[in-house]
Amino acid sequence: MSGFNQRKDALLRLLQIGAPTVQALSAALGVSVATVRRDLAALADEGVIARTYGGATLLQRAEPTFDFRMRVAAAAKRRIAEAAFEALDGASTIFLDAGTTVGAFAEKLALMQDSLNGLVVVTQSHRVAAILANIASIELFLLGGRYRANSEGVFGPLAERTIEAFRFEKIFLGADSVSAEFGLGETTLEQVRLKEVAMQRTKATIVLADATKFQDQTLPFWTRLPKGARLLTDEASEHMRQQYREAGFTISA
Repeated sequence: MSGFNQRKDALLRLLQIGAPTVQALSAALGVSVATVRRDLAALADEGVIARTYGGATLLQRAEPTFDFRMRVAAAAKRRIAEAAFEALDGASTIFLDAGTTVGAFAEKLALMQDSLNGLVVVTQSHRVAAILANIASIELFLLGGRYRANSEGVFGPLAERTIEAFRFEKIFLGADSVSAEFGLGETTLEQVRLKEVAMQRTKATIVLADATKFQDQTLPFWTRLPKGARLLTDEASEHMRQQYREAGFTISA
């Protein structure tokens, strides 16, 4: 695989979350400015981005669609989904968030349905529900609430009230950003509030986030993670692992 193909998903993710300058992209990816410029030129040729003075912008609306975000770091999300399936470890009642990496985990559950036996899945995600809807070995509950087309999920007081009817052995959460200090970052208060309610109803919190989610700390809304939360990602340096261990979390890659 070429260096460009290895960097492509991370580069698109960084543009999505707001790293518009060549210098910012160079620092985040750990490559030279010249390399970033070549990568941006290749993406422009593909029609994915438009070059701007000193950087680039995605040829997408301000809030990328769920399908677009599913394609960003797709290989990493599949690897994380494999790890999430291992982390399931016999749990019988789980909650699945509305993120794209959680969507990849739902696809893994669908592939492994013959090994499931009466698994109860509660989700706010219409995409997750569609993936799991016809699997006989899963008992599926879909929350109600205000629908957000971009995330294909429901949020708000109705969803929060419904989730309080359940007690989970494990919950699997996504996030727009992850921080050892601040927890999970999102673009709306409704998103972090539903995560907070889910974390109050479980024994174990597991976060599914590709490595690019650890690079941006500028989102407006955050919820703290409980001590002992487990983070599954695709790439983590020893320094990063130590940082999260000191904060009371475990991180696996």
